[in-house]
Amino acid sequence: MDLRRTVSVVLIIAAIAACFLAPYAWVVSSSFKNQFNVFSDVTPLSWRAFLPVGATVENYVSLFERTNILRALLNTAIVAGGQVILTLILCSMAAYALTRIKFPGANIVFVLILLTFLLPIEALMVPLYQVVSGLGLSNTLLGIMIPWIASPFGLFMLKQAFEELPVELEDAARIDGAGHFRIFVSIVLPNVKVPMLTLGLITFLFSWNSFLWPLVIVQSPANQIIQVAIAQQGSPTQLPNWGETFAGATVATLPLILLFLLLQKYFTQGMATSGIKG
Repeated sequence: MDLRRTVSVVLIIAAIAACFLAPYAWVVSSSFKNQFNVFSDVTPLSWRAFLPVGATVENYVSLFERTNILRALLNTAIVAGGQVILTLILCSMAAYALTRIKFPGANIVFVLILLTFLLPIEALMVPLYQVVSGLGLSNTLLGIMIPWIASPFGLFMLKQAFEELPVELEDAARIDGAGHFRIFVSIVLPNVKVPMLTLGLITFLFSWNSFLWPLVIVQSPANQIIQVAIAQQGSPTQLPNWGETFAGATVATLPLILLFLLLQKYFTQGMATSGIKG
């Protein structure tokens, strides 16, 4: 009976994994095929759709020679890295203020900040564009990242982590004459490294995969990020080269996969210790 149960669990997990991995296998496989084989292998659907039979690197060669993909990757890395740093600084300071500095209406302020998380990005697009353009940041990398550094999700996550820290260490430091800044930097932050790293990873993923806002705020090809660059590869007068598009998607996804594989341990620990549990 135990063997049957084990086999059943393994089969169920394998089926679920296949459902999630099949689209990615198709994208990667298609990136090594010419335009004809991309469609012939899926109509009708066969195993060839998920394996690069007759593989060629022509799509990748064309991608790097014909498009500005390397510049787009660099722009995306700059935007994502800058957004991570600024988000961690701002959210950690706000979380400390809401958990360690008592002032009237702190809970109301926190609830109001969280309510902004419920607003869809489409509703914010026009006012955000007006504000960023008014600051002279349109068509810049800073203009892509600046509206999202004040993250309600990040504040909630770090506030949960700060509240779980014992206050005895802070009381001892306060007796020794330490102020809020020293307590924040020397005591609180070293004890929330895992939640901070988790928030940084989530922010990086969100920034790397962003498309709509960068498409709106940036018009110059020199400042395009990777998702917009991939979407704008084709010519308006020609059919898109789907093999090249899939190659671009593969190149854009690879850094995220490597980053998650390296930091997955901290990601799961941070989600478990910050009060966000499934």
